[in-house]
Amino acid sequence: MKRIVLSVVAGAVALMVLLDFFVEHPIVNKAGMILTEGAVILAAFAMILGLVNLFSVHTTRVRKREKDWAYSAILILVVLIMLIFGLGGPGSPPVAWIFRYVYSPLQATIFSLLAFFMVSAAYRAFRVRNWETALFVVAGIIVLLGQIPLGRLIWEQMPVLKDWILAVPATAGTRGILLGVALGTVIAGLRFLLFMDRPYL
Repeated sequence: MKRIVLSVVAGAVALMVLLDFFVEHPIVNKAGMILTEGAVILAAFAMILGLVNLFSVHTTRVRKREKDWAYSAILILVVLIMLIFGLGGPGSPPVAWIFRYVYSPLQATIFSLLAFFMVSAAYRAFRVRNWETALFVVAGIIVLLGQIPLGRLIWEQMPVLKDWILAVPATAGTRGILLGVALGTVIAGLRFLLFMDRPYL
């Protein structure tokens, strides 16, 4: 009985939010808005629960002096500092200073490390094994040469060819991936509405 009630409630809520996108009616629009705002409120409480869980796990690690407990202590300290300074709002001077001089340099460091991983991945991807990978390598070299002045020196039409590759085959592939994602989302939604998938149980 409990499963049936949960399934009916979940299906009704999902259907109401879906109808809000397609039906222009005051009652439907109001119900959809209330349900959407309720989801935002639930997400906010979920974040609070996540923060409480984070404190619980890491304070236990610090108290028991588990392996790498110093990192847990630093994490707790940083979270507390950001919570205290964050009470003044996201635009307060301490928060702005932390984002400008601590968070942004750390972010730049992570992205600079990603460049090395991308070079390694490109090296593995550009190894020619068959005609598909050969085509991939040729397209990659044309795009890379079209981005730099050397490409124009090799062939004047290299930037034009690069723009065509990015505008036609690359865009077509991207749209195909997006269509696949959209169809997968629709199928997952239909399975949820037809009670074939019940993650809430």
